[in-house]
Amino acid sequence: MPNKTRSIFKRPSGCIFIFKIMYKNPYAKLEPPTRKPYTEVYLIRHCHPDYNLEKKVGEYNMPLSKIGLRQRRTLTKKLLTLKIDRVYMSGLKRAQETAEDFLNKSRKKPIIDLRLDEIHWSHWHRMKYFNMAEETRNNKLKNRLKLDRQLDKMQTAVRRAFADIIRQGKGKRIAVFAHGNLIKTLLTGILNADVIGFLSLEIFQSSISKILIDRNGYVKISYINDASHLPTLPQRDLYITLKD
Repeated sequence: MPNKTRSIFKRPSGCIFIFKIMYKNPYAKLEPPTRKPYTEVYLIRHCHPDYNLEKKVGEYNMPLSKIGLRQRRTLTKKLLTLKIDRVYMSGLKRAQETAEDFLNKSRKKPIIDLRLDEIHWSHWHRMKYFNMAEETRNNKLKNRLKLDRQLDKMQTAVRRAFADIIRQGKGKRIAVFAHGNLIKTLLTGILNADVIGFLSLEIFQSSISKILIDRNGYVKISYINDASHLPTLPQRDLYITLKD
């Protein structure tokens, strides 16, 4: 925004007076003193898994489906343009298979961190809240505060895991191959969102979300759910975490 503006007044005599008024950005005092180096973290949800094999091999060892393998090709092409320095991934097979092609082509050695495994939260609730005032929510959604406390614990654990990752890769570009609930937990923790915010956020399979951290620990969410590398959005993700 400009630092100065000009106001021009013309008197009847024909003389023109120009008054210079200093303009100060009202947000200047609110901006944190961010400093380099910046750490860039790319949060990558795994590609589409083969749900038909879940009962046979178990949820932990469920591989990618044919759709997931096609998604992986375009995802890998996108990731190779980001100049990633470090790679972390969960212990689940679908996250590791999502990273496999990228690791082979970039020749990066991954770090497996079991704290990045999917978070299984058994208390899924369909909450109709959009037209509710805060007072109405408190009266009608009695279980919400209990769920908020559980979410707080999840967010604390995930923040600690990522604090370690960021500390180890300060100033680097970091790719994290993980899962929808874990990514939602981190993002809603940054936003200080409650359980309603958590349930309102969906992370698409094969999508990339990015957070930026400066040297002093200030965090910005750059974007969420970038799936521009895919031919079409994975429709299966719609309401998948709220399915009956």
